[in-house]
Amino acid sequence: MAAKHKLIVSVYLNVDINKDCMGRPEAVSYSGSTYIAIRSGKHCSSTATSHAVDFDRLLEIQREKIMHNGKCKPVLVLSVDGGPDENPRYPKVIAHAIDHFQKLDLDALIIFTNAPGRSAYNRVERQMAHLSRELAGVLLPHEFFGSHLDAKGKTIDPELELRNFAHAGETLAHVWNGLVIDGHPVKAEYVHPDDTHSVPDLPPPAWYAEHVREGQYVLQVCIV
Repeated sequence: MAAKHKLIVSVYLNVDINKDCMGRPEAVSYSGSTYIAIRSGKHCSSTATSHAVDFDRLLEIQREKIMHNGKCKPVLVLSVDGGPDENPRYPKVIAHAIDHFQKLDLDALIIFTNAPGRSAYNRVERQMAHLSRELAGVLLPHEFFGSHLDAKGKTIDPELELRNFAHAGETLAHVWNGLVIDGHPVKAEYVHPDDTHSVPDLPPPAWYAEHVREGQYVLQVCIV
């Protein structure tokens, strides 16, 4: 309809671990609870900071799987798709990873991505087929509360634009919230624009050298 008139979807899968297969690769399944954060493409973007905010939200809505005795489980492993907003080699991603490691008092935080050409093995990709199927024939209104654009596609009412984007995002969330994948529920919600979050500072070089290990496809932050 106009420049940046789109919704940005961030999908997270809390993978189930088969306790009967401990020590074997097949213990890590391709199923689990799915969380989807939907944002306005006009007012937000997919960044390391937005993913960090989404993870904090995951700690709230999936406490029974992520938390134990009131604390986050001591080892956290994240598989990401390797884009610039998630790649474990990028400074902003590293800064947020260290921040979570320290705030959650973890023993280890590992972020890894697949090598080029192997992104299909990312477990979240398996969820996308189910999510895409639900969108067949779905139309998301871009001006539910009235048009915020002029004849040239320029925004003339920013407040109305925010309301229209929110309605479209909440409509999409409603479609996905009724979905169950492999017996696990899907939780989707629209995230309103918020510019109060920032990238945390990196720790002192001595701490970084002792606790952080970087690689081409993996980042490790751990207690030595």
